[in-house]
Amino acid sequence: MQPGDLIVDRDGQLGVILTEPRLSEDCTEYGEAWGEEYYLIDVQFPTWIESVATDEVEIISYAQRR
Repeated sequence: MQPGDLIVDRDGQLGVILTEPRLSEDCTEYGEAWGEEYYLIDVQFPTWIESVATDEVEIISYAQRR
């Protein structure tokens, strides 16, 4: 997953990835998900931007890579 990829979320909403995947702060030593590992991306949906877990979206079109 890279910025520019077109995704669809579990609700069927289309969006564009804005950021590289990053480890969720919940997965740090003092987070609620300590011991687990999941990654977040920022996604531009039609009228809002949201941080979404990478396992909650599906890439439907890859951005052109240079």
